[in-house]
Amino acid sequence: MANCPPHWTGAACDWPICVHGRANPATKLCNCYNYYSPPFCISCLPGYWGESCDRQPLKGVTSASDFPIRVPPFLVKPILFAIAILIVLLILFVIYRIRIYIRSRKPPRYDDIAKDLPPPYSS
Repeated sequence: MANCPPHWTGAACDWPICVHGRANPATKLCNCYNYYSPPFCISCLPGYWGESCDRQPLKGVTSASDFPIRVPPFLVKPILFAIAILIVLLILFVIYRIRIYIRSRKPPRYDDIAKDLPPPYSS
């Protein structure tokens, strides 16, 4: 038996090891099952998934025309401006609440922080 590189076998290392498929004797290439990807049928083709690569392609938004909400062009800038204003107001509100919280805190009692007695006064 020859010392073949990974995923190859045979006397001349010219037969692929098809993990999820069969090697075609005429072409010595893998014919993959389901939607596995050549050359060795190890992973799924782009867009397919699952343990057997048998799930339907994942559907996604590929263009602006696929997006379900259409905003008229003259409203885009006002909407973005309103979102920016809301973000600024939210940040200011959070800062305001943090300042109120910091101001309302009381310092710890002396007995809680002083563990030892102070040194005696010497005359």
